[in-house]
Amino acid sequence: MNIWVLDSQSGITLLYKPYLDLALNEDLISGLLTAINQFTVFELKQVIESIDMSGLRWVYLENTELDLLFIAAAEKDVNSDILKARLRIIMQTFIQEYAQDKEEWKALWKGNTDLFNPFKDVIDEYYTQWLTAENISALAEYFDILGVFQQILNLLINVIEAHFQPNNKERIYKRIENMFEHYLNHEYVQQNPELCKFSFNRTTGINIISIDPKNVDMIIVEKQIVNLIRRVVEMIKSEVGYQKSLKYFIDENIFDYLVSNLSLLNELNLFKFLLQLFLLNK
Repeated sequence: MNIWVLDSQSGITLLYKPYLDLALNEDLISGLLTAINQFTVFELKQVIESIDMSGLRWVYLENTELDLLFIAAAEKDVNSDILKARLRIIMQTFIQEYAQDKEEWKALWKGNTDLFNPFKDVIDEYYTQWLTAENISALAEYFDILGVFQQILNLLINVIEAHFQPNNKERIYKRIENMFEHYLNHEYVQQNPELCKFSFNRTTGINIISIDPKNVDMIIVEKQIVNLIRRVVEMIKSEVGYQKSLKYFIDENIFDYLVSNLSLLNELNLFKFLLQLFLLNK
């Protein structure tokens, strides 16, 4: 996100705070942004709220009494309402700090933009808070993903424990143990301590929940877990056949679990993958 505070009449940049690395001339872009706003107001008789331009999303807020224009630019995947809400907080805080009324603003603003440099620290504080909130939201989603995958793995172990004959159980557990041994000895895994926390024990089953999403790239983790679940399901199907495995999946309520968590699984983009994994004969 990049922030501009402009004099809407002259186009002078009072404050510019960039967080995106853009190849932009600050003075030229400030003049362009002001001109676009003036054109829409005076020629089109409407105020710009949000536009997409140069691969970015731009939102505008104007205080006509003080002739101040506040503009924020962010990547297009950022919701314009969220971007505008954040810009409004910056605008309100700026006005409260420097220009609670028109007379105060006239007395303060004499063309010296250095007066507003301390406000960059205020924007930094807000920006840090927003990033923290986003990270918390992402972490919550990752913990949801881990919880779903752990429950699926628990149900798969239930299938083996409840329905496999001793010889089938011994063979598949040996295959799982060999799989984990190979996985944990992989150089890439050994260089990533969190990935080493995946474990299998015949008594406690497969454990992935102890991993800490804050210390690892969760995209990599998700790929590893998806591959783990896929391989265990394939082992079950190859050991007892498709028809029996499908019956065991039903008996252990795997499909009931998928349906009862449909909303969450859809939100995490997991439902289709899991449904196909258990249903398809391959």
